[in-house]
Amino acid sequence: MATTADDLPTDNHENDNDSDDEAVPFLSSNSIKLLWPFVPLGLVVGALRWKTVPTSAFNFLAIIPLSAAVSDASDKLSDQFGDLAGALVNATFGNAVELIVGILAVYHGDTAFAQSVMLGSILSDILFVLGGCLLSSAWRDPILKLNTAVSGALSSLMIITAVALILPTALYSTVEATSSDPQHLEPQILAFSRGTAFVLLVLYTAYLHFEFTRKDLFDPQPLGTVRRHDSSTSNAIPHDPQSPHDNEEEDGEEEEPGNLITTFVILLTSAAGIMFCSHFLLDSINSTSEATHISRTFIATILVPIASNAPECATVIGSSRNGRIDFAVAVIVSSILQIALFVVPVLVLLGWAIGREMTLNFETFQTVILFLAIILVNHLLKNGKYTYMHGLTLIAL
Repeated sequence: MATTADDLPTDNHENDNDSDDEAVPFLSSNSIKLLWPFVPLGLVVGALRWKTVPTSAFNFLAIIPLSAAVSDASDKLSDQFGDLAGALVNATFGNAVELIVGILAVYHGDTAFAQSVMLGSILSDILFVLGGCLLSSAWRDPILKLNTAVSGALSSLMIITAVALILPTALYSTVEATSSDPQHLEPQILAFSRGTAFVLLVLYTAYLHFEFTRKDLFDPQPLGTVRRHDSSTSNAIPHDPQSPHDNEEEDGEEEEPGNLITTFVILLTSAAGIMFCSHFLLDSINSTSEATHISRTFIATILVPIASNAPECATVIGSSRNGRIDFAVAVIVSSILQIALFVVPVLVLLGWAIGREMTLNFETFQTVILFLAIILVNHLLKNGKYTYMHGLTLIAL
C-alpha cells in the first residue's frame, strides 16, 4: 500500500542528498542513461552474428538498463491492479533477466548454464546485495533491528527452499561416491526434481497468500502515518513506503490510461530487449570464454546476476541508507524466494514440456556455498539485530 511523502513522519535525514537522489526513479538516473547506448549497439552486433568479446560486453551492459526499465514498469503496473494481477506481474517480470536467460538456456539444451545463473542470482542477493544493504544502513545506526515476525517467516521459507534445492545434489553425490555406475540414478533424480518443482510452486502460492493476508507485516506503516488509499494493493515484492512513484499520485489520483498504456509498452519492449540481448549474449559466450579465459560458470554465476540485480541493489541500498531496513531486507528475501520458488521450478517444468532434462542436481561446490550462505542468512534473520560487521561478513563471503 503506497503512501506519499507528506504522509511519512519527518526525521533528521529527510533533507539529505541521499533522499533527494532516491526521489529520482532508477530508470531515469544518470548512471543508467550512460548505459542505454549499449542497447542498440548490442542488438546490432548480435544481429550481425559477431561472436566476439564486444558482442558479449555490449549485450551484458545493455541488460542493466533494460532490467531497470522492466523493474520500474512492473512496479508501476502492480500498483494499479489487484492483488492477484499485481502478484502475476511481479512473478513474471520481477526477475525477468533470470527467467528469460534461464528459458533460453533450457531451450537450447544448456541446462548447466541455467542452473548456474539461478544459483548465482540467489547468492548475489544473499551475500552481495544483503551485505551492502546492512553495511550502508549500519553506518547510520550502529545496531539495526528488524521485524522479527517477517524475518522469522522468511527465514523458515529459505530453509525449506534450501533443502528442496540441495537434496537432489546430495543424493546424486552420495551415490556417485559409493557406486561405480551412478548414471542409473539420473531418471530418479529427474523425477524427483519434477515433483519438487510442483511442491515449490505450491509453496510459492502459499507465500503469496501469506503476504496478502498479512499486509500489516509486509507493509508496515510508521507511527502516525495515514493510508491514502485503503484499496491499494500489495505486491509479491514489498512496496517501498517512500517509492518515487508515490509522488506522482500525491493527490490520490489514479494513473491516466495513456500513462498506463505507455508503461505496458515500456514493460513489453524492455522484456523483448532483454530476450534478444540475452540470446546474443548466450550465443557469444563460448567464443568470449575462449578469448578471455573466463569460464562459462563464472559468467553465469557472477556476471549475469550482477547485470540482473543492479537496479534492485541500488534500490535497497538507497532505502537502507535512509533508515528503511525492514523494507530493504524484505525486498531482497522476496527476490530470493521468487527465484527459488518460482523461476527454478518453472524452468524444470519447461524442460519437461519441451524434452530437456532440467533437474535440481546442481554442481556440488555451488550447492555447498548456497547451503552455507542460506544457513548464515537464516541465523541473521532470526537474530533480528545487525551491525556493519554482519554486512562486511556477507560481502567477504
